[in-house]
Amino acid sequence: MLDQPLVDIKVLDLTHYIPGPYCTKLLADFGAEVIKVEKPGTGDLARRMGPFPDDVPHPEKSGLFLHLNTNKLGVTLDLRTDTGQKILKELVKDIDILVENFRPGVMASWGLSYEELCEVNPNLIMTSISNFGQNGPYRDFKGTELTLFAMGGRMNSFGLPDREPLKLGGVQHQYQAGNCAAMATMFAYYGRRYGDVGSQYIDVSIYETIMASYNSRMQNLTTYAYTGERVVRLSDSSAGYPIGWFPTKDGYVNITGNTYMWPRTAAMLGHPELADDPRFAKEGQFNPDSCDEFLTTMWYPWLMERTALEAVEEAQKHGLLAAVFNTIDRVVEVEQFKVRGFFQEVAHPEAGKFTYLGAPFGPYKAARDWWRIRYPAPLLGQHNEEIYCGRLGYAKEDLLRLCEQHII
Repeated sequence: MLDQPLVDIKVLDLTHYIPGPYCTKLLADFGAEVIKVEKPGTGDLARRMGPFPDDVPHPEKSGLFLHLNTNKLGVTLDLRTDTGQKILKELVKDIDILVENFRPGVMASWGLSYEELCEVNPNLIMTSISNFGQNGPYRDFKGTELTLFAMGGRMNSFGLPDREPLKLGGVQHQYQAGNCAAMATMFAYYGRRYGDVGSQYIDVSIYETIMASYNSRMQNLTTYAYTGERVVRLSDSSAGYPIGWFPTKDGYVNITGNTYMWPRTAAMLGHPELADDPRFAKEGQFNPDSCDEFLTTMWYPWLMERTALEAVEEAQKHGLLAAVFNTIDRVVEVEQFKVRGFFQEVAHPEAGKFTYLGAPFGPYKAARDWWRIRYPAPLLGQHNEEIYCGRLGYAKEDLLRLCEQHII
């Protein structure tokens, strides 16, 4: 089995919630040694967020925390204390990378700024993740996935034209920020290692990673930059037909066969003569009455004679964009994932055995060896003795004293 590509990298993880832990998870899953530092007693706030087995909250059983912290060692340390700050600097001496996502200015208020930590480790790569970055007029603003998404301009094109705009579901931009942070961190690390560029400080703004995400926002920004045109929300009738989600015998499908693809739709339905029928082609694509006639007399009857998979396969044969709407239980059983070994089972000492997401790339042996779950997410303070005694030379009595003082 090949060594993992990041096996010689040591990372100190001062992060919580999603962006920072996802950044360090990516490094850990590819072999980096990651020491996660948590607040004594409570730990990462993600420990209090679900889902939980049997829907019973437990700090060691949070699905979110377990997913984001595989392959990490875990210690506790109160960075607000002088002793905690001293111990952290001892840890910093022997690492390559430090990642944190406190509010801008917090690390400096503890005497742990980039400049101060570089006095301890002149080769340090430090990555900070925050809502708006370390400078600028928005630096100290609070933000959520909702507010950041709205401020990024993309939200304006979601929802019905005569209603309030809508946000995409989930927290995808938190993960986007973590992904960007991991990539930038590795650029800096290899620049230091092979390019002799020295210590680096990486400032990641979640707001800016939203702006730089490659979805239709990029198209909207480019359009505005070159033409001044602002994208507006469109009604369903302005896109032509068929487009969207539709029912079948056993579930839903998404099919796009509108406008220039209309002749393919007509051929699929067994009526190629409709390709140039003015009721449905060209301007007819934007006629609400023609749309109603098409849906009720041709489209829905055709769909209800087929299963979702049959409808999608037929649409794909005719060059239409089509996919089955899978419920989450069906996703886990998709044969494509089984063949490629995407999902992984991981046993945790408190939560038990669960299915985890795997590496999102090919099934070739070398690639799979690079990504590996070596051990599950740590229990709170699980590796205090290993790190503080085994590496920093503290005695077990010291650990007891630090624990009594709530420093670890």
